[in-house]
Amino acid sequence: MWYMRDLGRLTSEQAALADLEARQAWFTVVSIYFDDQVRLCFDTEIEIGPKRFPIRLTYPQTFPYTPPSVLPQSPERWSEHQWGRGELCLEWGPDNWTPDITGAEMVESAHRLLHGETPDDADAHPVVPSRHVESLGQQLRGSAVGFVLTRALATKLDAIPGAQLLPMGFLMRSTTHVVIPLSVGDEDTVWRDPTVPETLKASSLSLKGHVAILPDGMPIPALGTASGFKKALADAGCIYPEGYVSNVLDMCLVWSDGTARLFWVKDEPDTVTEFKCLPEGGGGRLELSRATLGSLTVGLVGCGSAGGKIATSLARTGVGNFLLIDDDVMLPENLVRHDLDWDAVGDHKAEGLKRRIEMIAPAAKCTVRRQQLAGQESSGSIDGVLALLQTCDLIIDATANPRVFNLLGSVVAAARKPLLWLEIYGGGFGGMIARSRPGLDPAPQIARARIEAMCAEKNVLAPRATAGYEIDALDGPLISDDADVAVIAAHATRFAIDTLLMPGKSAFPVSAYLIGLKAEWLFLQPFHTFPVDLGRPASETTQPIDGNGLATVQRLLKERHDRNAAA
Repeated sequence: MWYMRDLGRLTSEQAALADLEARQAWFTVVSIYFDDQVRLCFDTEIEIGPKRFPIRLTYPQTFPYTPPSVLPQSPERWSEHQWGRGELCLEWGPDNWTPDITGAEMVESAHRLLHGETPDDADAHPVVPSRHVESLGQQLRGSAVGFVLTRALATKLDAIPGAQLLPMGFLMRSTTHVVIPLSVGDEDTVWRDPTVPETLKASSLSLKGHVAILPDGMPIPALGTASGFKKALADAGCIYPEGYVSNVLDMCLVWSDGTARLFWVKDEPDTVTEFKCLPEGGGGRLELSRATLGSLTVGLVGCGSAGGKIATSLARTGVGNFLLIDDDVMLPENLVRHDLDWDAVGDHKAEGLKRRIEMIAPAAKCTVRRQQLAGQESSGSIDGVLALLQTCDLIIDATANPRVFNLLGSVVAAARKPLLWLEIYGGGFGGMIARSRPGLDPAPQIARARIEAMCAEKNVLAPRATAGYEIDALDGPLISDDADVAVIAAHATRFAIDTLLMPGKSAFPVSAYLIGLKAEWLFLQPFHTFPVDLGRPASETTQPIDGNGLATVQRLLKERHDRNAAA
């Protein structure tokens, strides 16, 4: 405990309180003791006029790095600046505390607060200014229920003239009990909030109710009885249908002058309960340049751990259309690295990723093809998939499969579309991101050969892409973990956004990077990065495609083949 480690501070704290008692007639120390958590406590009294406030000064275990608490000796509400019926909110707290402040100064702060809120005139109600504003989370953490007000819904309600009462559909999340207004109007003229995912219905309870649009300037009725609430709405021109009975979970959203309040109306018993509003912020969270991504399409081949992370990140960034291609199924063992969770186990990864994207960006359009490119599929089905890929603005190969890579290289050559590919090296020591843009970079197969030639010049073999993220070692397999995959996937996503937004120029000086995560292979330390200049497209260069490193590549490949054969 602090008072045993720092006897000097203990002595100075006691001296400061004794000095305060000697100087101020309003302060008295009654007793000193340790509570059941072995915290040092002083029971004292503050006297303000005829009233006495029995306070307890409690020193925390982490004093002097966090402030003491000043609170009533028995739970009691004294001030508007108080946590419930307990600790007073004073001039110093965990947010602005410094270790040189004493417990005696905290007592003086409590005296200033209570004195400021204790009027000389019994009819007066003085207000002591607050030094802080509660966050939305602090305001709501004591509430069991709330509702979400999206910007789309607020815009819709603001455009409806008052006064009128319209049908409204709601969803209540079964896990959080948060209510989400979903639709406005009758079935023939229904407006549905486009920012609320359709798939949310599967995990929510559907409710029916109303929205009351009040005339301009009309205040929202105060809480009271259900009958009084309905009468106030009727007086404002928002009349419930004749004979309508508000029963279990009957909601009414009231809109007036840009403000929304949600009420749970129950005719039996005759009560009204208000739900706290969770408003969507008015400011955008993305750069304005990202708006163009909404009209673009990304073709993702491979919806595994790397591909899944890239897709969800692109959806958050504003990409509006996805073509998801993968025949693999989500299994429990995939949870260690995949962006999906148990909700997708047993389903095709592409289908699970589609639902994940729609939950993040409901306006995004996802097309799924559960085919295995470069696998044993019918020619007709593969031809259809390749035709769809040719319509994409960017194709991403996240399969780490050389046969798929070669096939996609042919597709982008025919369609003149950019291809981006990535690899996470087995064991998690690093990875690679690269791209081939028509007219700006070499064709994908040539780009890959140049990367291998660069490695050969350094007398190392480029790691071969494999379906898994494991490599054999003397002390057992070394496996890439979620963080390894996430780092390389994030770099690839950044590369993808750059390619989509700036097709003719780039923030990246080269089109391939080897990214190290630990000191191994070419990497001298973690986050050691090798830029690889792929050069110009073959039609614009007079140099041999594979450079001078081709013979070295062949030698190293033969050495690796011989080692594997010997093993």
